[in-house]
Amino acid sequence: MLKVNLKTNQLIFTATIVYIVLSIAEFYLKISQVAASNTIYYAYSIFMEALYVLLIFYLISILMFFGEKTEISTAVTMLICIDILRFIATEWPGKVLSYGLTPTLGILTLVAYIYLVVQFFKVKSSCISRPFRLLGLSFFAVMLIKSAITIAFPLIADGINQEFNNIFSLLIPLSILYILKKATRLIKDKNIELTA
Repeated sequence: MLKVNLKTNQLIFTATIVYIVLSIAEFYLKISQVAASNTIYYAYSIFMEALYVLLIFYLISILMFFGEKTEISTAVTMLICIDILRFIATEWPGKVLSYGLTPTLGILTLVAYIYLVVQFFKVKSSCISRPFRLLGLSFFAVMLIKSAITIAFPLIADGINQEFNNIFSLLIPLSILYILKKATRLIKDKNIELTA
C-alpha cells in the first residue's frame, strides 16, 4: 500500500496530470494520423496502463487512510485486475488472450463499473464521500458514453471510435484530481492537529 501523506499525494497528483496530458497528446496524434513504431506504441501503452493502475491503486490507500470499509477497496482491486486483463487481451503484443476473451472482459468491466459506483456511494467519511461519488458517476458516465458511441456509430472506423472513447475516459482522472485535492487539504489539516 502506498503511504498517504503530502509528498505521496503530490506525486500522484503530478502523475495524474502527466496521464491526462499524454492522453490528450495521444488523441491528437491519432486523429492527425501520426503513426508510431510498434515498439514505441507498446512501450507507451504499457507505461500508460501502469500509470492508470497506480492512480487507481492509490485510491485504495486513501480509502484505508480514512477508515472506509474493505468492500469498497475490494471493488477498486477488482477493477484493477479486470483492467489489467483487458489490457493484456487487447493491447499486449500478439494479443495473447484476445481470442474470445474480449467480449467477456467487456461484460466483466461493465459489472465492475456498476459495482464500483455502488461501493463509492457507500463511502461514509463526509470529507471524501462527495469526491468519491463524483468518481463513481464519472465511471458510470464513461461506461454510458462508450456504449452509446459504440452503438450509435458502428460504421466509424474502430480506431477513431476507440479514440473518442478514450478522450471521454479522461473524466476518471479529472475526478481523481478532485479526490487528491480534497485529500491534500485533509492531510494538511490532520498534520496541523497532530502537531498542535
